[in-house]
Amino acid sequence: MAKISLLPLVTCSLLILSGCPDDPTPSDDEVGTSGSDSTGADSTGDGDGDPTTTADTTDTTDTTEGPAPVCGDGMVEGDEECDDGNTAGSDECTNDCTVAVCGDGVLHAGVEACDDGNADDNDGCSAVCLIESCGDGVTQSMEECDDANTIDTDDCVMCLNAICGDMAVLEGIEECDDGNMVDTDDCLAACLLPICGDGFVHEGVEECDDSNMDDTDACVGLCLSATCGDGFVQAGIEPCYDGNMEDTDDCLGTCELPTCGDGFVQAGVEECDDGDQQPLDGCSPTCQLEARLAFVTSSLYTGDMGGLMGADAQCNLRAQGAGLPGTYMAWLSTNMATPATRFVQSNVPYFKVTGVKIADNWADLTDATLDSPLDVTELGTPSPDGTNTCQGTTRQAFTGTFSNGLIGNSTCSNWTSTVGTGNVGQTTSAAFRWSNCTSAGSCANASAIYCFQQ
Repeated sequence: MAKISLLPLVTCSLLILSGCPDDPTPSDDEVGTSGSDSTGADSTGDGDGDPTTTADTTDTTDTTEGPAPVCGDGMVEGDEECDDGNTAGSDECTNDCTVAVCGDGVLHAGVEACDDGNADDNDGCSAVCLIESCGDGVTQSMEECDDANTIDTDDCVMCLNAICGDMAVLEGIEECDDGNMVDTDDCLAACLLPICGDGFVHEGVEECDDSNMDDTDACVGLCLSATCGDGFVQAGIEPCYDGNMEDTDDCLGTCELPTCGDGFVQAGVEECDDGDQQPLDGCSPTCQLEARLAFVTSSLYTGDMGGLMGADAQCNLRAQGAGLPGTYMAWLSTNMATPATRFVQSNVPYFKVTGVKIADNWADLTDATLDSPLDVTELGTPSPDGTNTCQGTTRQAFTGTFSNGLIGNSTCSNWTSTVGTGNVGQTTSAAFRWSNCTSAGSCANASAIYCFQQ
């Protein structure tokens, strides 16, 4: 193909002010003789008589291709998808000038976490080029579940199905979860909180747990071991329980039924109980007194003794101090009560603490005479001298009572006053004077009192 010189065009451009020919004349190089046949030459140079020229019909079109695209030259050419002009393989354009995509096997930095060259899940790198791990929402072969969260109270915990014992409390299902199978701590092996009645003894909290609320067996309803005094009768073990530790009522403090010989006097049933059932020892085998004791107090009192209650208390204090058995009442009368109305009217003898009988029974005691004067104290000593006098002796006792056990003439205002007078008895007399020597005993003076076992 003929070559065309660009020089005139450049020159023309530079000399545009001076003008350029419309059609530049081809040079000899431009026309040439190559590729044509010539029969002569122009001898004059003016075109006349020039030799005849024959045209060359050979195809001289240039079929040579341009240079191949170069990946990395910064120009997108040919079949290149991109060309960023660098050799970095981890950016948006790979080193083979293709656009980086998940699955191409090339890690796109800052975009992909991994790229294993495939679109498979469950092989460590997911189809979206993320590293597969617990919490990504995809259940891997090594995972039982994956709920894409870190909540430990739902049904998937650390990519494992929630179970009792995993130390995570499954809401709505488990009450607790301490990670062990121990049934005696704060959380049962079934992941339930321990309660009385679940059949497991909660250490440090329960004494027992027999899985029931029966209060008559060895473990009562509050998971406490049955004991006497717990308020329940343990079947086959305890015959009774009355809610107290009294030994003188229908049930002893040991939760045993009272019996004659147990050493406790059952009020209203037994008169005595000396712990055995031997006869002629003061308490019969049926726990009735074989004799009753009586004494004169070793202490002296004015007419103000606090009434009958105060006087009875003094009798019992003196008896207890001397180690005497039973309970005692003072031989005193008021306008409300007398020995005849409040004493046990005994059918057994009355004795002094020295063993001397003073009367065979109540009837004999109140018939105006005694078998022997009541002149011995609780200590077995002679009755004391007071400051009231009758029949020439000061060994007197306040009584306010006739020898028949009924109220006398005066009682020191029912034994609450030191003003006035009260009947006194002569302790050294076996006649009626033992109870009523005079009614003129001064309430301000001091005298002993008589005490009788009931």
